[in-house]
Amino acid sequence: MIFNLDNAIQSFAPLLTTLISLFFTFSVFSQYTRRRKIYQFIWGTGLLIFSVTTLFEFISEIYGWNIIMYKAYYVLIASLVAILGLGTVNLFNRRAGKYLTLYFAVLIAALIILTLNAQVDAEKLQERIVGGSAMPANVRMISPFLTIPGSIALIGGALYSWYIARRSYNLFIAIGALLVASGGGLSRFGMEWALYFLELLGVAVMYIGFIKSEDVIKKRV
Repeated sequence: MIFNLDNAIQSFAPLLTTLISLFFTFSVFSQYTRRRKIYQFIWGTGLLIFSVTTLFEFISEIYGWNIIMYKAYYVLIASLVAILGLGTVNLFNRRAGKYLTLYFAVLIAALIILTLNAQVDAEKLQERIVGGSAMPANVRMISPFLTIPGSIALIGGALYSWYIARRSYNLFIAIGALLVASGGGLSRFGMEWALYFLELLGVAVMYIGFIKSEDVIKKRV
């Protein structure tokens, strides 16, 4: 592997995203240690996964993709929105959260098995932003069954919370999640810049929302 200075400069966005998301992860897990709510643990796990995926993006910008890293990235990137959405469902209804956990667990297990045995398109791995394009169709077909309900739960849950309580931090979380989701969608249509930029902007907006929520909690105590 050859170090590429141009790619190193281009990788600034995913590196910054990784750093912000790691701080975000630490903050959520710190909240969990104080309050012991299961949804906080699930959110923290999802954010940790997000940190790992953006770290992979940073590494790929400098050294390129290899098959092992790409397979791990694909499973994680397809699962993280589902996990974040699962945290939101558990916030509102633990019973529904248990059913959704089973649903996601089965799909993620199937995704892992299929990904381990998948024939990755090595030529696609030479592209700057690969997304899921290097995976065969039988693997890619599972992803929407994770990302779509996960996105609906995460974004819809934040919007519903804002509607009920009129707390601005819920809007920040909803908008941030929508920005991250939009980045992946736009990159599939040739707008490669959108993935890294909107991941960075989205996680920053979500983190601001979280900090605002912490301020509200402190005022109540």
